Amino acid sequence: MKKFTSILFLSIILILSSCTPREFIKMTLSEKIDEHIVWKVIKSDDINGSPASINILDIDLNEFEGDLLLAWYKDSLIKTSDIAIQHDGFAAINGSFFDMRAGGSVLFLQENGEVIAETHDKKSFVNSGAYAVDTNGVVTILKRDGEWNYSPAYDDIMVSGPIMIHNDEFCELESIGFNLRRHPRTAIGITDDYHLLLLTVDGRHAEAAGMTMWELQIYMDKLGCRDALNFDGGGSTTMYIKGKTPNGIVNFPSDNKKYDHEGQRKVSNGLVVTP
Repeated sequence: MKKFTSILFLSIILILSSCTPREFIKMTLSEKIDEHIVWKVIKSDDINGSPASINILDIDLNEFEGDLLLAWYKDSLIKTSDIAIQHDGFAAINGSFFDMRAGGSVLFLQENGEVIAETHDKKSFVNSGAYAVDTNGVVTILKRDGEWNYSPAYDDIMVSGPIMIHNDEFCELESIGFNLRRHPRTAIGITDDYHLLLLTVDGRHAEAAGMTMWELQIYMDKLGCRDALNFDGGGSTTMYIKGKTPNGIVNFPSDNKKYDHEGQRKVSNGLVVTP
């Protein structure tokens, strides 16, 4: 039984208890984009009392024979769509936190067993988890236990946060503005049946309000995630699927302050899905 440690948690649960799982995950669109990948779109006038626009890539890792590439740029900034194109991907989401002026990750990053970036951002709430792929190819979400360092057990490690769910237990979230306010969000989750969910929640639009971190935590739980991790959000939140729109962007990025597919922010890393 997941436990909540604050009145804020309990208040949010009381609000959300009026929403059935069907209302949370009722699909506007569900389309196969690969034999083992389903693209899901949820649009509603009333999720958590506000309009919502959510995109999910549901990847069955039990059967998927393609690759998940951790793409990164050390000293530059690039659109998520261009990251996907450069890596011959048919889908991608933006990744973890980065230096918005100089480029490059501000959190620990290890790719193919090589340390790419050491952590130099000491904010613990964005350091609390990591997307990881071990040397056997198993995708997992790690919870911070001490400092992030090189690990020979993993090929890829991309630190991010906050971690929301770990081993089917809700993780404690700090009562800070980053978590309390509704923003666009990018997140990943792993289900009990070993599906990887890549998710974007649009925000900063009249048509899409975004989510607080507690709302996102509960939403990932409703989707069946036993582990869930927040990625960089806000203006960075982007999902690309080749051929589904003129530029491949299927969500509504907020950096241009318009509810269209043109407002991508340049980022420094992402997850790319390749055949």
